[in-house]
Amino acid sequence: MRLSKFLILLLTALAVLIWGLVLHQPSHLLKVTFLDVGQGDSAFIQFPCGGNMLIDGGQGGRYDMGKKVLTPFLRRKGVRKIDTLLLTHPHADHVGGLATVLRNFKVGLVLESGQSHTTYSYEEFLRLVEERRINYRVVKAGERIEGYEEVEIQILNPPPTLLEGTRSDLNNNSVVLKIAYRKVSLLLSADIEREAENRLLRYGQLLKSTAVKVPHQGSRSSSTKPFLDLVDPEVAIISVGKHNPFGHPSPIVLKRYEEMGTKVYRTDRQGAVTFISDGRKFWIKTMK
Repeated sequence: MRLSKFLILLLTALAVLIWGLVLHQPSHLLKVTFLDVGQGDSAFIQFPCGGNMLIDGGQGGRYDMGKKVLTPFLRRKGVRKIDTLLLTHPHADHVGGLATVLRNFKVGLVLESGQSHTTYSYEEFLRLVEERRINYRVVKAGERIEGYEEVEIQILNPPPTLLEGTRSDLNNNSVVLKIAYRKVSLLLSADIEREAENRLLRYGQLLKSTAVKVPHQGSRSSSTKPFLDLVDPEVAIISVGKHNPFGHPSPIVLKRYEEMGTKVYRTDRQGAVTFISDGRKFWIKTMK
């Protein structure tokens, strides 16, 4: 009887180990999940040859998306460590949920725009990064994020000298990434507005991307026509909350994407949206 119990326990342990190894094997697919964090942003990237990145964390406080959405999602994925955590800018709907993430997961590296902002959620974020002695650095346009095989990650914004005097300096100095995997690419444009988009026009054809994370929840102050003409995306993902008081996404912006023939996905209507690619083709999976 004791031997039978021992064998059952041994077989169970082996099964758990094997499935754990299977789940953590590189899939050679790039997967970018735009999480449904309401009115805010958060995206989790799984790279084709291993490694991951979390970008932003939605709201904190009473509506802590770190607790409600991010932590359960990451645990379901079997994530024990976040290799790179990127805060695009310190507005509450991007930084708020990251405190919970920092308390619950190991983080290898924190990247951010380096903008000053004296809010509790941002100061708590910085305090936890320092307390846990996490590697930290500020990034600027012209730099690259290294360490992910077969994937090129370029930082296009903010400029070395931060923009000043714009409609929203915090938004316009957001970290913007261009991620390229073989023939497929994504432009992750955070909350940039018209002024930052105009600055990005200097990149020309480098902006052209298969998919774009629509700037600033589809606000009419973003997604300008000259900018979109260069990006020319096949797919656009809008991270936005249901019945939000800002009127996001703007009907004007939606029409602009429609006229370009761009397929639009929205987290308020379809839940989490996952962009998947093998480097040659791509497909989209939604929660709803």
